[in-house]
Amino acid sequence: MNHPVIEIDGLSVIRGRRTLVSLDRLRVEPGEVLGVLGPNGAGKSTLLRCCVGMTRPSSGTVRILGERVERMRPVALTRLRRRIAYLAQVLAPGGEMPLTVREVVAVGRTGRLGLFRPLQADDWRQVDAWLDRLGLTHLARQPYGLLSGGEQRKTLLAMAMVQQPELLLLDEPTANLDVYWREQIVRTLDELRRQFALTIVLVCHDLEALPSSTARVLLLDEGQAVAQGVPSEVLNPERIAALYGDGLRLLEQQGRFMLAPGHAGGST
Repeated sequence: MNHPVIEIDGLSVIRGRRTLVSLDRLRVEPGEVLGVLGPNGAGKSTLLRCCVGMTRPSSGTVRILGERVERMRPVALTRLRRRIAYLAQVLAPGGEMPLTVREVVAVGRTGRLGLFRPLQADDWRQVDAWLDRLGLTHLARQPYGLLSGGEQRKTLLAMAMVQQPELLLLDEPTANLDVYWREQIVRTLDELRRQFALTIVLVCHDLEALPSSTARVLLLDEGQAVAQGVPSEVLNPERIAALYGDGLRLLEQQGRFMLAPGHAGGST
């Protein structure tokens, strides 16, 4: 693939008198991990929805995998979405989903093949392979609704990966998880990037959710792009204070970032 996976130019999404997103230019190269950061209401989720054609821009161009998303007809957009795995911020309902973990993961395979094409033996092998890769085999026959939040997120990640996507879009995949499950998800994303050279765009509020393989970050605030670039250059104390408030110190260790109470004196 010679062209970027994501090419965005002059994007604006305006609803009423409010600008949800305004982004002059964004490029995401094949195999790159991009972290999209910012406080609540910064426009992060809207940006992802534009990438899959769920939100139509007021102006600008959005080109995904070489296709102009904002111009696509529904049938063509459906075909494009088979190449993209998008995990929204809100988890699928728990108690209302009477499916086993294995069946939920198989939904991703159905999305790749087409709604009315039955899964074959090789498809089920792919499902079981991802259950095993993400440590879910022992839960395969468990009802999805009875899983913990972390287990549900891993199940949805397996559902995304069995689709064999070229682009993985994640909206707050570690939100409301305890430290153990957050680290499990972050470690899994690093492994996916390393093993499959998968292009990943990760929206998150907390810096701790960024995998060490994150090549660049985009900072959004009130719909505006504040900065984008290499994490160690973009995530400086001044920007952290502007986005998250004073009294926080930025820490860096082995490519991972976190915020801690204290005076902002630079990363360590």
